[in-house]
Amino acid sequence: MMRVSTSMIYDQGVSALQRQSAALLYTGQQIATGRKILTPADDPIASARALDVTQSRSVNQQFITNQGYAEDALTLVEGQLVGAGEIIQYARERVLAAGNPALSQSDRQSIATDLRAQFDAMLAIANTRDANGDYLFAGFKSNTSPFAKLTADPTNPAAFDSVRYDGDQGTRTMQVSSSRLMPVSFGGTQVFGSENGGVFAALGEFINALERGSNLGPAVGDALDKLDASLDQVLTVRAQIGSQLVEVEQLGFIGSDLDLQYATTLSNLQDLDFNEAISRLTQQQTFLQAAQQSFLRITGLSLFNYLS
Repeated sequence: MMRVSTSMIYDQGVSALQRQSAALLYTGQQIATGRKILTPADDPIASARALDVTQSRSVNQQFITNQGYAEDALTLVEGQLVGAGEIIQYARERVLAAGNPALSQSDRQSIATDLRAQFDAMLAIANTRDANGDYLFAGFKSNTSPFAKLTADPTNPAAFDSVRYDGDQGTRTMQVSSSRLMPVSFGGTQVFGSENGGVFAALGEFINALERGSNLGPAVGDALDKLDASLDQVLTVRAQIGSQLVEVEQLGFIGSDLDLQYATTLSNLQDLDFNEAISRLTQQQTFLQAAQQSFLRITGLSLFNYLS
């Protein structure tokens, strides 16, 4: 028969106490952190899965953040285009009024002055900056003022008929989902037309015709055609922005649902069942107390000191 030595009994008792203490400490740490997995070694499979889900959730949250930025950028552009459309419609009314043959040259000069103010207002919109100081309608050249006023007569600074476009046709985009790069800026000519056929040319040429006092019949018709084309251009871009805003909203709903799914999955993988853990902690405390008492009884036996 195998002989049980005093040291073996003592070592076994100490080992049992250490195991019970370690289990109790582990459960206490779980309760303190609220996590059932404290280190990857506790559950390698669940830990790896939690890491994958965490990374996917982080990417999704970045898309949600980008959606917010895209919505802000598009809303700012849309607001400027609303103003541009109102200016074009008002200018159209003034052009029609100027075509009245009963008007005096003084009346026409007043309309020309009014249209100059509308020209400058439109130019201010075309050169709008966002909160970061970037020009909205400069394409990729966001640090360059896109539109500069041109003078028709260098000897007369008040005379002008168009503008020069110094931006480009680039479109800045933002990643709003794994498969969607959304345009959030527009080249100036896409919105305001070309240098020779856009809203600025229409206004400038008509202002010059008013101030020359020439026959306005052809000028009125030409200005109305160009202003109508410019308004169509603005409305087309506004329609595109409206569609994109609806898309951003839908992507936001999808992103929120995904985030909830990721959060639920992570909770199932990582979060502690407090009721189970507290019950286990109580049981482990009982086991440890019992082991301690048993160890004390064994080591306290008088015969124990004489076993060899």
